[in-house]
Amino acid sequence: MKLSDHSLVRPYIGRSAILDTNVLLLHLLCTLDFSLLRSFKRLGMFEEYDYLLLSELLKLFPAWCTTPHVLTEVSNLANALPDWKKSSWTEIFSQRIQVVPELFEDSAQIASDASAIRFGLTDAALASLAKTHLVITVDWPLTGFLESRNLAVLNLQHLKGIEFTL
Repeated sequence: MKLSDHSLVRPYIGRSAILDTNVLLLHLLCTLDFSLLRSFKRLGMFEEYDYLLLSELLKLFPAWCTTPHVLTEVSNLANALPDWKKSSWTEIFSQRIQVVPELFEDSAQIASDASAIRFGLTDAALASLAKTHLVITVDWPLTGFLESRNLAVLNLQHLKGIEFTL
């Protein structure tokens, strides 16, 4: 099956996507060094399939963006990289944040959504953006919250195990 034909993916093709923290971390670190998938503890929840799936999925959503909150979390999580990888990480991270659009909404505005802020500032910002963007995540509570509001969300775990053609 082509990934673009999958019933969970097809409705969102053509929309701009925003990657949640762990998904962006997976994308950036495996782009830097695929062996980090097996050796870096922050990627321990992922398998090779997850990275391949994400890579193919991002081809369907060439326009994607991020938030300062997601970037801060990614940066903090990547801080646990071994010293011998940090300079390479810094270089790729700096390059990517220069070309990926960063959407900003005032934290006070984000926090005004009391039901969203209980998930934290980053997820509340993503919930706000899900009105106009597809959120790609592996976070089940965030997925459930966005689905309960009929907002655009795609959890990679929903696609886990499907066979797709490249």
